[in-house]
Amino acid sequence: MSLLIHDAFLSPALELLPTLEHYRQDLDYSDAEFLTLGVRRINTYHPSGRSFLQSVRQCEVSDVSLKAYFGACRSRRRLKLAHELNTAVSWQLRVPSDRFAAFPELHGRDILALDGHDIRHGSHEPAALTRRGESKVPDTLTGVFLRDLRTGGARVLTQTHGHQHEWAAVKACPWRDFLWRPEARGTILVIDPVAVDFGSCGAPSSRGLHGDHANQGEPRGSGIPPAELGPEVSPNQGVLSDERVWFSEAGEFRRIRYRDPESGTVYELLTTEFHLPPGIIAQIYRLRWDIEKFFDVCENLLAEARAWGAGPVPAQVQNEFLVLVHNLLILLSTRLEAEEGLRDEKVEVKYEAALQARERVAKSRGRSVSPWVRVLRRITRWSSQFTRWLQDALLHRWEWTEGLAKLRPLMHAYLR
Repeated sequence: MSLLIHDAFLSPALELLPTLEHYRQDLDYSDAEFLTLGVRRINTYHPSGRSFLQSVRQCEVSDVSLKAYFGACRSRRRLKLAHELNTAVSWQLRVPSDRFAAFPELHGRDILALDGHDIRHGSHEPAALTRRGESKVPDTLTGVFLRDLRTGGARVLTQTHGHQHEWAAVKACPWRDFLWRPEARGTILVIDPVAVDFGSCGAPSSRGLHGDHANQGEPRGSGIPPAELGPEVSPNQGVLSDERVWFSEAGEFRRIRYRDPESGTVYELLTTEFHLPPGIIAQIYRLRWDIEKFFDVCENLLAEARAWGAGPVPAQVQNEFLVLVHNLLILLSTRLEAEEGLRDEKVEVKYEAALQARERVAKSRGRSVSPWVRVLRRITRWSSQFTRWLQDALLHRWEWTEGLAKLRPLMHAYLR
């Protein structure tokens, strides 16, 4: 029997599973089955856990009991296992070329985007006290994620509890939770400006980068005249100023003003990274949007209707499986390109056409698109057609050759 798409997709995770610290053997509902069903649920649409279990039983995929299945979703040991697995899988992600190769200053450093994303709470979520002391069921639960801006891989950082603000949950995390690779030369966190906290971002152990920042009080500053920034150096094109500023007792920060050559919009970027050229800081922050594309995949292409149960653990388990499926999709697409020469060409053609249209519009207005938009392209996610193909391949257990025959035309053109 030839290789199944199902097995090729899951094998990177299943092979790692027995090597993990929190893995357990000889369970009636095994960790391997827990992994397989979690991935299947993310790739199918069911309004509830009972609906999902009815489906897998009727399809003779599993006969796990409701008690065992929902108990595993509430298990902190299984949650730790899923997080440990995601960390191990994320280390396997590779890209054909380094998108930051033009910036040797970034060599060996991890560049991570951080942001929170909401899902609806579980059906029986208990009430929690608000800041005003009111007992109320939270409207949503917020998971906080990291995305590696080199490979596109993602991880779950933390989860809010009750009515907790996501930044409070982030601040409770030890610095080691933000580190991606043990061997990295350093970590740059690219953070949405809504999460500005001067005391936290100014900590000596962290390097934060914020954009579009609204001034908090009157900073004291010492500026570097734009003429001294070296306008002939292409990474610094568009930089208007690079200043050192102080906010009360929070410490020293760096404020960069950058004008986008395409729109003319001036952005203010606040950072605790003092050594990189200011133009590189501006380009890194532009790429922060890649984490929003990850959320788009979770919300629109994967089954993320509501949390898998009441309380914080089932929601975190669900988020771990969202991340796992996302990372396995990257591994599968990388394998398809390396072994079969299959790339989502229609997405690339669409991106290039949109970029050329932007260049024409900018030229007609006497402006130009930054050359770094081409060099530092955002991570283009696969199309909806690729995700739907995988979901069908897993459900119907297509063989490798059969599945690729169905995939090839979908990679060349959109459905008509």
